[in-house]
Parts: sequence; C-alpha cells; structure tokens
Amino acid sequence: MQKQEELNERMQRLRLVEGVIEESYFKASGPGGQKTNKTLTGVTLLHRPTGIRVRCQRERSQGINRFIARRLLVEELEAREHGKTRHEAKAQRLREEKDRRRGSRKRTGVVTTAGPTESPTLLVQVPKQESCFDFAAAMNAYFLRPLFKT
Repeated sequence: MQKQEELNERMQRLRLVEGVIEESYFKASGPGGQKTNKTLTGVTLLHRPTGIRVRCQRERSQGINRFIARRLLVEELEAREHGKTRHEAKAQRLREEKDRRRGSRKRTGVVTTAGPTESPTLLVQVPKQESCFDFAAAMNAYFLRPLFKT
C-alpha cells in the first residue's frame, strides 16, 4: 500500500492521469511453465501525449506487472523532464552511489604548512597491514618435509 501511495504521489506531481495511458496485455514468456504461456500476464503501457511505450513481464502476476509498468513509465517521464532516458538516469544514479561509497574509503591526509619558501606537503598516514600468511615459511615447510613416512 505504501509503494502504491508513493507511485500515486509521483503521478500527481507529473500531472499524469489514467486517461492518457493506454494499457494492453500480452502472453509473457520465460520461466513459469504452462501457466505463463496461457495467461496474459505481460503489460504494455503507452503514454499517448509523448508516445512512450513501456513493457513489463517481470512477474507472474498481471497486477504486479501493471504496478511495475506504471512505475517504469513514471521513471521514464521524470528522466525525460531532465533530458535523459530512464536508463541514463539510473546509470548516473549508480555512478553517484559508487562515488559516494568510494569516497568514504579514501585515506585522509593531513596538510602541513611549511615556511614561506617551501610549498605545503601532503602527509598520508597509511596503516601498516600485517600479512596473515607467510609464504616463505610455507614453502620451506613444504620442501623440507620428510618425503617418506618412517
């Protein structure tokens, strides 16, 4: 119910009404066996003013596919407001998320100021990592082991 309310709010913000959306159904393919081959669970939405067509056959339920298709249509219309497609907007969102995560892992540096003739330097404190596996000791133990049991 909460997701449906959020979708309705987004549709109201875009001034998107059900009357301008043409909805049609088709037989979905893929996993699900005979049930999906017989029933019309796939949904196609056409936004008449812009000509944007969205298809969804992600789930086995027609009702869920209708909801997902409407959400995809709203995402596409929001992205078109900014001059992009929903795929470009999603890629940009993922890039920003990755940059934000990457930024939290960056090492912090301390800038020290030097005298008037010297330029400031950046001191980076890198924690020393201790190796939990000593390769040389393992190789020695392997090659120096007794070959035959006595």
